[in-house]
Amino acid sequence: MALSAPAGYTSSNLDFEENFSSSTLDSYWHSYITSNAAGGYPWNANGSGGSFGGTYNADYDMPSQVSVSNGTLDLTAIRQPVSGSFNGTAQTYPITSGVVSSYGDFEFNGGYLQISMKAPSGGGAWPALWLLPGSGAGGSGDNFEIDMQEGGMLGSGPANQTFSWHLHAGAAGTFGGVIDTGIDLTAAFHTYAINWIPGQSITWYLDGNQMAQVTSAQTTIPNEPMELIMNNGVANSNATGWHTTLDSSYPSSTQMQVDGIQLYQKAGSGETVTGANVTPTTPPTVQPAVTQATAAPATGIEHAGDTVTLTLGFNEAVSVSGTPTLSLNDGNTATYVSGSGTGTLTFRTTVASTDTNTSALAITGVNLANGASIHDASGVAANLAGAVKTFSGLQIDPVLPAVTQATASPGTGTELVGDTIALTLGFNEAVTVTGTPTLSLNDGDTATYVGGSGTSALTFSTTVASTDTSTSALAITGVNLANGASIHDASGVAANLAGAVKTFSGLQIDPPVSPPVLPAVTQATASPATGTEVVGNTITLTLGFNEAVTVTGTPTLSLNDGDTATYVGGSGTGTLTFRTTVASTDTNTSALAITGVNLANGASIHDASGVAANLAGAVKTFSGLQIATSSTSPSSPSTPPSIAPVLTVADSTLSVAGRGGTVGLGVNVTTTDPNDAVTVNITGLPKYETITDKLDGRTFRGNNVTLTAAEVDSGLVLQSNYRGGGHPVATLTLTATGKDPSTGAVTTSASQTITVTDPRPATATTTTSPHTTAVTNPAPATDTTTTSPQTINVTNPAPATDAITASPQTISLTNPAPATDTTTAFPAGKGFAWLSQDQAASNAATTEPQAIAAKNPSPATIGSLANQGFALLQQHLDGVTGAAPISVPQTFAETDSAPATGKAMASLASQSFALLNQYMAGNTGRVDPGQIVAAVSQGAGWGQDSLLTRPQH
Repeated sequence: MALSAPAGYTSSNLDFEENFSSSTLDSYWHSYITSNAAGGYPWNANGSGGSFGGTYNADYDMPSQVSVSNGTLDLTAIRQPVSGSFNGTAQTYPITSGVVSSYGDFEFNGGYLQISMKAPSGGGAWPALWLLPGSGAGGSGDNFEIDMQEGGMLGSGPANQTFSWHLHAGAAGTFGGVIDTGIDLTAAFHTYAINWIPGQSITWYLDGNQMAQVTSAQTTIPNEPMELIMNNGVANSNATGWHTTLDSSYPSSTQMQVDGIQLYQKAGSGETVTGANVTPTTPPTVQPAVTQATAAPATGIEHAGDTVTLTLGFNEAVSVSGTPTLSLNDGNTATYVSGSGTGTLTFRTTVASTDTNTSALAITGVNLANGASIHDASGVAANLAGAVKTFSGLQIDPVLPAVTQATASPGTGTELVGDTIALTLGFNEAVTVTGTPTLSLNDGDTATYVGGSGTSALTFSTTVASTDTSTSALAITGVNLANGASIHDASGVAANLAGAVKTFSGLQIDPPVSPPVLPAVTQATASPATGTEVVGNTITLTLGFNEAVTVTGTPTLSLNDGDTATYVGGSGTGTLTFRTTVASTDTNTSALAITGVNLANGASIHDASGVAANLAGAVKTFSGLQIATSSTSPSSPSTPPSIAPVLTVADSTLSVAGRGGTVGLGVNVTTTDPNDAVTVNITGLPKYETITDKLDGRTFRGNNVTLTAAEVDSGLVLQSNYRGGGHPVATLTLTATGKDPSTGAVTTSASQTITVTDPRPATATTTTSPHTTAVTNPAPATDTTTTSPQTINVTNPAPATDAITASPQTISLTNPAPATDTTTAFPAGKGFAWLSQDQAASNAATTEPQAIAAKNPSPATIGSLANQGFALLQQHLDGVTGAAPISVPQTFAETDSAPATGKAMASLASQSFALLNQYMAGNTGRVDPGQIVAAVSQGAGWGQDSLLTRPQH
C-alpha cells in the first residue's frame, strides 16, 4: 500500500524511499546477508551466490528467489532442496528462499523507518525485518540487532497474527516480546515501523499503533549506522518449542512481499543516513481514497448473532471524526470501530434476525451522518467510492431452521391395529429433505417421512401394528436421520429438530394384548446322559425354560436315589444348572430320575415380571443312567474279572520352565469295559508343581492325586512355580484302576513314570538312587579354646495323615572337638547343624528317611566336606525358593578339588559357614539364594570371594 508520513513527520522529513517501481532490484540492495562482523562477505556462502542458513533455518537464500514486479519486492520460498553451507560445512536445506540487505549502500543511525509488508503463511513461516550494524559502524562487530518483526516465531496465539519485536543489546541482554494482534497479517499489507532515537529509545509500531518501547533506562540503545535486512525465513525442527516449525501446512511456494520503504529524519536531530535518495520537496496534494475493502470472515454463512468485520484500506493515513457507518445489502449497517491515524479503518456489523437473506453480502455506501468525516492530515476529505464492494461467498442467513410445532391427525381418540396416523412438523422457514427421516414414537413404532420438502411443513405417517405398545398418549420422542438423511434450509444449514418432541394428550394407542407367557420348564437333561455312576462321581442336571428366569435362594431337585441336586448357576438365562455327587448312602437305581423341584427357605424361580415358573416339566427319568453305590456280587464272582485299563504316556521325559511355565503331560487311559469306573492315581508331584485338567479347569496339588478317566482324557497340564536356582527333577508315578460296578472287581494297570525337569538345564544328569548324605565338619586349625564333641539328635515325627507315611527319622549331628583355631570351629559346626535340621524338616513328609552323619574329618578331606555341604545347601535353597524336595532319594555326586591346608582352608570354611549361619538364622544377612548357588558352582575356589564381596541387600 502507499505509505504516507507518520504522525509528527511531514514529507519534508523523508530521506529515503523505495517503491520498487523498476523491473529490477535497485543497486543499493544485495541478494545475500552480510554484516559488520562478516566484513561485507555473504554469511555461509555456498559459492553460487547463496547465503544465510543457520541452526534454526530450514531455508537457504538464493538470488533466484528475489524479484521485482508491479511495484512489489517478492521474496519467494519454495519447497525445493538446495545445497548450502553452515559454519564451513556443506548442508542441504529443504526450502529455497530469498533475502535482500542494504549493507554499505543504505545505512542510517536513527529516524522513523516504516515498511509495508504482506507476510507469508504456512507452518514454520518466519518473515523477518531486522537491522544489523553496517559498514559505517567501524569495528563494532554485530553488537546490536533490532528486530522490527519476526512473525510466527513465538507466541501462543495464531501464527498469522503474531507481532514479534526484539532488541538484542549484546552483554546488556535482550528485550522483546510477542503480541497477538488479532489481525491476519498474511491477508493484506500492513505497515511495520520503528522510531529510533539513537542512544535514547526505540518504539515499535504496527499500522500506526504503538506496540512496544525500550529506553536507555532499561538497556543500551544503539547509536551507530545500521543496515536493513529483509528475508522470507522458515524455521526447522531445531526450533521445537517455538510457535511453529516447518510442517505439511507449508505450501509449495509462498511469498513475502514488500511494496514500500520510507525513512524519515528530522533536521537538527543528529540522525544520519547513507544512501539517501529523496530530495525534500513540496509534494503535490494527494486526495486520500479507499483502495480496498475486505471482510472477515470472507466466506461462509452467517446467522443471527454472528459478527462480520469490514475493513477499508486507504492510500494514506486518514483521520476519523464522529462515527461513520457502512450501508449493507442485508438492510443492516456496519459501524466504525477503529483505525483513525492509519491507512486502515475497521467497521463491524452483527447479523440480526430482521436482516434480509442474501447470497453475497455487499457494502453499498459510506454514511457520514451527524458531522462524521474521514480525511487526511491536511484535512482533505477522502474519496470513499472504493468502499462499495460485493463479497462473493459471504452469505447472510439470519434465521436458523427449526421445528416450531408438531401436530397429529387424528388429534384425539383411540387408534387400533391397522389405523393410520399422520404427524406433521412445522418449521420457521422452508426446508429441504434428503433421504428418509423417521420419527421415534413411544409405542415402540416409527413414523416415516411422506412429503413436504421445499416447504415449511413436513408430513410423516405411522400405522398401528399388533406389536405396538399400548399408550394413553402417543408421543414423538425423537427424529432419526439414518443413512445420510437430512433436513436443512436453502443455505444448507441443518434444522434444529428439538421442537419435534411432543406428547399428544388424548390420542391413545390400543393394539390387542397377547396372553402373557408363563415361564415353564421345557426340557431336562443329564450329563453324563448314560452309564453307571459310582460313589464320588458328579452328575450335572440342566433345566431348560421357555424364557429367561431369575433364581433367588438355592433351589434343589429331588432324585429317586434318595439324594438331591443343588442349584449351581444360570440365573438370568433360559438354562439352570444343578449338580449332585453320588454318595455311599444313595439308593441303587437302574435309571436316575428327577422327582420334583424344592423351593425351600424362600427360594424361587421366576421371570423378569416376577411370574413364578411352572416346574412340572422338570420331572424326568434318564433311562440308561444308573446309580451303583454298592456291590451285590459274591465274594468269588463267577463272571470273568474286569480287564485292566490301558494307560498311555506320550513322553516319559518332560521339561518345564519355572516361574509359571506349563507342559502337557500327554496321558490317556482306555478300557474295554465301558461300564467300569476308571481312575488314574499320580504320586510324586512336588509342592511347587500343580496339574490342571481341561474338562472343568480343576487344579490338583499334593503328593497323591486321583483323577477320573474323563479328567485325564480331557488333557492334563502341569504348571511349575519353581523359583530356585537349581535344576530339580521330579518323577511322577501313574497307575490306572478300573472297578466293575456290578461285581466290585478292581483291576490295576502297570505303573508308568514321567520324569519332569524344572527348569530345562543345558546339560544335567540326575541320579535318583537312594542316598545317605554325610556331613563332616573339617578338623579346625589351632584353637585356644578346646571343647568336647557334641551330638544333636533331631527326630522328625511321623505325619498325622498322609497317603504316604514316612517313619520317624533321627539325624545325628556331631561337632568334633575343635582344634586351636578360633575362626572355624563354631561357625562350621553350627552351619552344618542348622542346615541339616532345616533339610530334615523340609523332607520329612515327602521323602524316605535320611540319615545324616556328621563327624570330624581329617584336614585332607576338607575340600570334599565343602562340596558336600553346598550340595546339601542346594537342596535347602530349592525348598525355600519354592521347590519341594524331590520325591525319590538322591545321591549327590561330589568331586573334591585339591584341598587347602592349615589356617587358609580353615578361614575359607569359616567364612563360608559364617555366611551360612546368617542365612539359616532367619536370613538376617539378606543373602540372595542365587548368590550361594553361584558360589558353589565355582569349584575349588568355592566362589566365596565374589559372594562375600557383594552388597548383602
